[in-house]
Amino acid sequence: MNLLLLAIISVVGLFMSMMLTASEMALTVMTPSRAEALLEDGVKGADIVARRAASRTTFVASLVMLALAARIAIVASAVVYAQQRWGAAGVWGSAIVTGVFLLVLAELAPRLWALRNLDRAAPIAAQGVEHLERVAPLRWLANGAMTATRLIVRTPVASAAVTSEDEVVALADAAVEAAVLSADEGEIIHSLVEFGDTLVREAMVARPDVVAIPSEQTVADTIASMNEAGVSRAPVVGNDIDDVRGIVHIKDLYERQQRGRGEHFATIARREPHFVPETKPAFELLRELRGMRHSMVIVIDEYGGMAGIVTMEDLIEEILGEITDEFDRDMPPSLELLHDGEWLIHGRLPIDEFNEQLDADLPADDWDTVGGLIIDALGRVPDAEETLSTGGYLLTVEEVVGRRITRVRVQRDG
Repeated sequence: MNLLLLAIISVVGLFMSMMLTASEMALTVMTPSRAEALLEDGVKGADIVARRAASRTTFVASLVMLALAARIAIVASAVVYAQQRWGAAGVWGSAIVTGVFLLVLAELAPRLWALRNLDRAAPIAAQGVEHLERVAPLRWLANGAMTATRLIVRTPVASAAVTSEDEVVALADAAVEAAVLSADEGEIIHSLVEFGDTLVREAMVARPDVVAIPSEQTVADTIASMNEAGVSRAPVVGNDIDDVRGIVHIKDLYERQQRGRGEHFATIARREPHFVPETKPAFELLRELRGMRHSMVIVIDEYGGMAGIVTMEDLIEEILGEITDEFDRDMPPSLELLHDGEWLIHGRLPIDEFNEQLDADLPADDWDTVGGLIIDALGRVPDAEETLSTGGYLLTVEEVVGRRITRVRVQRDG
């Protein structure tokens, strides 16, 4: 066969293969929401991109078939040339060299380019696909190939498009690196993904820190207690803290006081409590609270006792970070750097926050806080100055109040 003809077939086939592979990648990766954004920006061909993003399977077969045909033509040309030039001995060598050549230039390179230039590649690819699907024989072959594939696989191809949490995080990191998203927006996406695995007990105010109002306390005294504690709502309890009889809001108490009922029991302003188990997923509770009139719920343990309380604000803070309002007091930092390699923390600092801020790997099994980790490892409530070595860190108990570890000094171990 004429060398010039083989060269033309190879060049044209390579160009077609690169374009088709890039088009397949661009249109497959493009999401409906991103396509809608292109449409809002008035990008030419964005309407076609949006239509293709909603139904990917109709064009994939056409692109794959044409790309395969182009590569077969290239390999066949190389094999024919090698057979004419070197005989049978050169056929295998030319096939291997051509295969590597196609892998890099016709497969990996166009896919990488399409990913890095998605908003530019997708509209061009979508318009090209529109023209290809007007070719009736190609459309018939593609539809036949898809029908045969569905019979073999026996599942809708579209149902296989599932994005994992790791992929979402990786995409967010890539978007931050490319300056498509800000660092804060990237952190929010990370927090949203992590929020899906968060339990209510990880977001709640634990039982020892709950400001509870005795049911016999007057409205006036309750207002003073809540102002002193810096809270706007609190549970009302009877015989003990597990006997929750309602929730009081300070605005309701002020209203009663203005009506001259300051000496009545605080229970006159109570609202019915809502109870949830501590193992309930936080995102489910957040969804429930959106449709309810409860802004605080009582978290109970497996025995029905109070494990803590949680508010809408607590749940949102798991995503957005600390939110300060007019009732919040100035709190010391949860992790304070003393000097290089040594920190001071509160015992209730969550393990995952400790690991994130110090890039550490403390174990988090049946406990959520650093204090819980120390008590579990020692098997008892420690005394001040007792130490625990774990995860490459030396944890020294600085202060214990009752059965709670309130201050821990942290330094690298060794």
